[in-house]
Amino acid sequence: MASHTAFRPSNLDDDQTKEDESFVYAGQLANSLVLPMALQTAIELGVFEILAKASPGAKLSPSQISTEMPTTNPEAPKMLDRILRMLTSHSVLSCSAGADDAGSFQRLYSLSPVSKQFVPDQDGVSLRPLMALVQDKVFLASCGPRAP
Repeated sequence: MASHTAFRPSNLDDDQTKEDESFVYAGQLANSLVLPMALQTAIELGVFEILAKASPGAKLSPSQISTEMPTTNPEAPKMLDRILRMLTSHSVLSCSAGADDAGSFQRLYSLSPVSKQFVPDQDGVSLRPLMALVQDKVFLASCGPRAP
């Protein structure tokens, strides 16, 4: 059985290596068929931008995130939580447990190194356009017929 060793150029520091690895993983997610719809939905809803604008290292509940979205659906926090849990299970977001004002359990989500790749940087660059391209109906149709 062959083993896999990660290539790590010696001239890169650990922070740059971690950022590069996060970029590669984010690119894989953008090109995969495993969770693209949830990722695209989070992008379209502005989840990553909401978390990024809150403050560095902010941890927000689905209720707090959904209040920043243009929705009046009272079920939005529950529906959003399902999407965020899936993204967390793939290391796209980070999640921790906390208590709400009434002392009840709630999940708190924050950006991970991977999700930061989908937030435009100071130059406006992110993987959002790639994600939009590979999820576009015309692009998907050009890849051939899908099984029913």
